[in-house]
Amino acid sequence: MNCWPNWLPLYGTLSATAEHLMIAQPTVTRGMKRLEEELGVTLFDRSISNHIKLNDTGLLAANEAAKLLKEVDDFTDKILNFDRLKYKFTVASMIPGPLGFLNALKDQIAVQLVINWELINPERVAAELSNLKEKVIFTDHEIINDEFESLYLGREYLKLEIDSFNPLAQKEAVTFKDLTRLTFLVLRDVGTWRGIVEDNIPQADFLSQNSVNAMTTISQYSRFPFFVSNLTQNLPDTVERFKGGDRVMVKIDDPNNQMEIYGTYLKRERCTVQPLLKAPYLGHQSSTELFSYN
Repeated sequence: MNCWPNWLPLYGTLSATAEHLMIAQPTVTRGMKRLEEELGVTLFDRSISNHIKLNDTGLLAANEAAKLLKEVDDFTDKILNFDRLKYKFTVASMIPGPLGFLNALKDQIAVQLVINWELINPERVAAELSNLKEKVIFTDHEIINDEFESLYLGREYLKLEIDSFNPLAQKEAVTFKDLTRLTFLVLRDVGTWRGIVEDNIPQADFLSQNSVNAMTTISQYSRFPFFVSNLTQNLPDTVERFKGGDRVMVKIDDPNNQMEIYGTYLKRERCTVQPLLKAPYLGHQSSTELFSYN
């Protein structure tokens, strides 16, 4: 199996394949012959000296082998993740706000909380949960089927932090259209929120920052406006941005300025997950939403 033919179409010759695998060419040849003998079929087209490629049977075998190898990797990951989740409560999210909010309360949570700060692509939510990589993922939509379910937690909405000398700072509330042509400091990875602000603020420029530290430093020494949310406005990183500055917080009153937040998890994990998501210290009390910052 060390000489698995999936590499051969990429390198074309036995010598190139051997060089890539860092083994002797005879070893490649023996491995190929042994594989054909085990399967009882011919996998390679050897019509040109020292050049080799998979025949139709070989292509099918390579594709099926790739599936098997993927299943083996998934099996290994699932076992390791299962063992890890017995001792740790791992959470991830499609958007950053819920993670920052939860991280601020980590000392109050009875379980060993581990936060995955890399935002999850919506298309990967089911795979991440099924493979036990995460115990719960914060999503911007409800997922309910035979395997998963979602618990509604509340809404996140944006607020504008703007220089007090800007005329908009005098308003009690603004709309997205009021922000036309402004230049904003934003974090590069904010998940679904990025599309919302870019689609609803005409002709705006967005100065994307890769890290929270860069965002904080630039905001302290510039007059560019930036966004916070009801989940992040009281967090230490946000408060730090106001030091040495003269900014005010303005409400954004716009129908597009809201996002429902759900905790999504495997149904069989309900008894483990729901106590955390409904914990009183998170502000979840019957009709009261989890994210209780005003």
